[in-house]
Formats: sequence, C-alpha cells, structure tokens
Amino acid sequence: MPNYSTIQKPEMCRQFSPIAFAATLKPAPFEGVNYKRWRARVVLWLTTMNCFHASKGKPEGELTAEQEQAFQATNTLFRGAILSVLGDKIVDPFMTIMVGKDMWDALEAKFGVADAGSELYIMEQYHDYKMTDDRSIVERAHEIQSLTKELEHLNCVLPDKFIAGGIIAKLPPSWRNFSTSLKHKRQEFTVVNLIGTLDVEEKARAKDTRARFHEGNSSANLVQKRNFQTHKPKNRNYAGKGKFDGKYKAPQSVNFKKKKDTYKKKGKCHVCGSEEHWASSCKDRWDMRQNENNNKTANVVIGDVDMKDVGSQELHPC
Repeated sequence: MPNYSTIQKPEMCRQFSPIAFAATLKPAPFEGVNYKRWRARVVLWLTTMNCFHASKGKPEGELTAEQEQAFQATNTLFRGAILSVLGDKIVDPFMTIMVGKDMWDALEAKFGVADAGSELYIMEQYHDYKMTDDRSIVERAHEIQSLTKELEHLNCVLPDKFIAGGIIAKLPPSWRNFSTSLKHKRQEFTVVNLIGTLDVEEKARAKDTRARFHEGNSSANLVQKRNFQTHKPKNRNYAGKGKFDGKYKAPQSVNFKKKKDTYKKKGKCHVCGSEEHWASSCKDRWDMRQNENNNKTANVVIGDVDMKDVGSQELHPC
C-alpha cells in the first residue's frame, strides 16, 4: 500500500498549559469599587493557579516537613498574587500581612461591607428604571437583567419570575396593550422567554411601520401622478401629429370679468320702431299705457272728492 506523508503538529501545541491559561484570567487591579465582581474573578484566577485553598489557613494537625514546605510555598504564591491585583492606593496596608488567610479576611472585612451601599444604589436603579420608545425594548430588558445580575453578586438573589414581572411592568405606554395581553395569559414567564417574546413583537412592529411608510409613499406618488396627467401640456410649438418639442408650459389662469359699459343691445323696438330702446322698456306697450291710464283715473277721482268737500263747505258755512 502506498504511504502518504502527513503533517504532524508539534507535541507542545497539543498540551494544555495551566500557567498560560491562568495568565489570561488575571483580573485588573482592584481600585476600591465593585469588590464583589472583582472577588469572583480573583477566586477563579487563584483556583486555576491551585493556591486559593491558602485563604482557609494552615491545615489542622501536625505537618511533616514536606507538607510545611508545600504550604509555605502556596501561602507565598497566594500573597504575591493578591498583592499583584491590588491598586496602588490600596496595596500598602496589606503588604505587611504575612499570612494569606489574614490578608483575605482583611479584604473581606474592609470592602465586603462597603459594598452594602452600592447594593442599595443598584436596588434604587432597578426600582427607578423606566423604558422609553427612543431605544430598543430588548436592549432595555437586557439592562434590567444586568442590574439583577449585579445584585446576585452582592448576595441579593431575585426570583426569575419576579424579574420578568418587573420587565413587563416597566414597558412604555405604547406597549400597554401588549403587556395587558401577557397578563391575561396567566402564566409564569422566565426572563429568557420574555425577552424572546419582546424581540418577536418588536420586529413585527418595525415591519408594520416600514409597510405603512411605503404604502404612504405609494399613495402620495399616485396622487401626484394623477394630478400631473389631468393637466394636458400646452405647447405652441406643436409640429404635427405625435410630434412635440418636449417643452411644457404651465397652464395660465384666465380671469373672466363682465364688461358692463361696453356691452350694448343692438336692434329696433318692435313696438314703436325706435333704435334707442327695446320693447321691454317701450312706453307704447299696451301694459305700460294701461298702468298710466289707471294712475290718471285715480287722480281724477281723488280730485272730485276734494272739490265736493270744498263746495259743501262753501254752501253750508259754520
């Protein structure tokens, strides 16, 4: 059978190096804030270095010379590791402590109690947290989850369903109907499931918003196109059938005014034949003469009555 040459990796690349891995886990120097967070990292780092058990002190009972020597080496390594991750403003009081357990207990006594104030501050942030529509709701929910994780580092563990209920209660007013629908389901939500539900709802709302935006733009373009087509372009340079020079002129508005003085009737009166008036205003019309005769008769009657009254007064003086 033919032999094919293969590339063999060096043996040193296949081996795991705890020292190199421990170097990547080394935390940043502690400056006096967020002690619980720093402590969790230091415990993981010292455990990887196989020296954290020195924080519990010297084993009880009599130790052999070899055991005593191993403990002193571990204690020295533990002390050196702790001093290397303390800030310059904090490290001086701990440099004179020669026992690793005493050094660890001093850190717990000084900074472990000091975190009680930060614990109350984080609690206040959690209670006063409000969601708004200017940012993603899912991002806001993750921030609330981060606050609860910080409380867990401070030994203040909140139930998962309590955190989920707090997220639902802190939803903005635009999500009121959605939060009410979640309450009507009457089921317990975990934080992970609730954040997934909020993500689906947020994406659906973003999709509806984009659809309404495109629909509004389409309607506006349709109205504009119709308005443009209703006005036919007027082109004086029309060259022939189906030919034009492509220059459209805006339609000009025309104001129609009635000319009173220049408009005159033409023709003759068909009653009297005069050219100065029409038959509607002619005095020789039958209805015009009838009205004139009625007016004269009424005046005569009134005049006769007056004359009779005058004559009676002269014949019969008082």
